[in-house]
Amino acid sequence: MKKSDIICPQCNAGYRRIELVSIGGPRGEYRCLLCNHLLEVFDGSTEVAIRLTVQPEKTFERGSE
Repeated sequence: MKKSDIICPQCNAGYRRIELVSIGGPRGEYRCLLCNHLLEVFDGSTEVAIRLTVQPEKTFERGSE
């Protein structure tokens, strides 16, 4: 089992990635749950699980007063 972290380059959301090399998994892709940016494409050779762990804080610009 391999554990790693993924950070979305578009919105900075943080994900935990776990890969099981001993079994195959489905082919497909994983997109950021917050901004829909493509994070990874799976070829089906391993089982991969990805979980959102850190949502970036939204900042709002204040208008001129």
